[in-house]
Amino acid sequence: MIHMTTQPTNNSKPSQPAVQPDDDGWITVSRRRRRKADAKRRGRIACEVTINNLPNSILVHILSILPTTQAAQTCVLSRRWRYLWAYIPTLIIDEYSRNEAYKIKKFLQLCRSPYLRNVSLALGESADYQSCFKWLEFAMKHKDVEELSLEVSASRWPNGNLHYSLPRNILSHSQFLRVLVLYGCKLQDIGTVDLRNARKLSFEKINVVGNSLNGLLASCTRVEILQLKDSDSVTDLSANLPELKTLILMCDGLKFAKLTVPKLKVVKFQAYNSNLESFLLLGLVDLMEAYIDLDGEDYHGCPDLLQNVGQAKQLSIHCFSLEMMFNSSVIADYSAIKVMRFELKTRPYKSNLLLIPAILELFPNLEEFKLHQYGCRSRREWYSDEEAEETSTETNYGDNFPVDCSLQCLKRISYFNYNNEKLEVQLVKLLVQNAIVLENISFFNCFGDLVEYLDFIEILKTYKASPKAEIIFEDELWYPDAKDFRVAIS
Repeated sequence: MIHMTTQPTNNSKPSQPAVQPDDDGWITVSRRRRRKADAKRRGRIACEVTINNLPNSILVHILSILPTTQAAQTCVLSRRWRYLWAYIPTLIIDEYSRNEAYKIKKFLQLCRSPYLRNVSLALGESADYQSCFKWLEFAMKHKDVEELSLEVSASRWPNGNLHYSLPRNILSHSQFLRVLVLYGCKLQDIGTVDLRNARKLSFEKINVVGNSLNGLLASCTRVEILQLKDSDSVTDLSANLPELKTLILMCDGLKFAKLTVPKLKVVKFQAYNSNLESFLLLGLVDLMEAYIDLDGEDYHGCPDLLQNVGQAKQLSIHCFSLEMMFNSSVIADYSAIKVMRFELKTRPYKSNLLLIPAILELFPNLEEFKLHQYGCRSRREWYSDEEAEETSTETNYGDNFPVDCSLQCLKRISYFNYNNEKLEVQLVKLLVQNAIVLENISFFNCFGDLVEYLDFIEILKTYKASPKAEIIFEDELWYPDAKDFRVAIS
């Protein structure tokens, strides 16, 4: 038991205590009541926790997220915060900073962290690049940098001379580097490169001179992600990347590509004005996804492109002219074609529509087909005036498509921007007539109203080879008052 004394005030009558004192003026408080009072006191203390009550490790982590200039400004808060910013393992200089070279120098002189997890420099047009690169090389050599992001903002101007060359041997001490991001730099005679532990490489708007990029990739034996965007100076790409899993190439100037990538899972290639002549991906074992975007009128075809990307289980092709894409392709080994889901985006030209059945026959394991038509706003935009007059009669379907088409595994069809034109009706009729295991065919963003499609629906119900196939129209334009509308016709 704990004993406490009470002394009544002289000015007013003392209040009656909850527990009466004994003859000596002592109040006996139980342990239960004492524990309850302690719990209330601890609750009040917990509510008063501020950022100053956090340990230094958490404070340093918070500061490491901020730009270095802002993190250094916390030194004026108190004595404890004076040098706390010097322990952050990051150096972040954004493009809105001034005196970049002085700030980098000052940080590296005062930095007490034994390593730098992230160095991110966005250098403006007025930056002293020579001094910045000098201190960057010092950081790479003495601070074991793990992530390096270098953005040269001046290269955004149209003058190609504004590309600043990456200093020679700046990557010679990058054995701890895991992520390398370069924007607007110039690769020319980079000297010794040590990227043995790099996992991700991202290059955007870089100016490559000679064989410098292939020399850089030669040391990347563990890279898993490679991105090359808007770098038209890259014409020849050749490397052995045994651990690569994701490949993204968005270069109009690329002509030759030869990559040994046995573990590649995802590949994306985009070029609007491409002169691609050879595209080889060697050693493919389990390619999952391939995205090819060649929506340019200057593309003249690449013989070995389809042979490589056709090994993916999911293939997406965006092409202006299917004739250039598929007529120029040579498939030497059809057993290597593994496409199960195929998505095609193209313009609704007559030549493109007539090639679709032959294209689908290239994929014997195809289970899902999506067709996106784009580039038209009205029926008159689909054909020339003479063709529009010929296709105005919807009941005369003609015989422009082949009678048979092998679609033994096709289960799902999705048709976007369907317009119920003559060639479209023939194409859909051919698909449902040869897809013997078809489960559903869906139409999206259709032109017109339901009345125009009644004859078309009867044709599909008559010619569909799969009894359980559903014909689904998903388009609110049919009934403008209905926001969510779905029609299923068996």
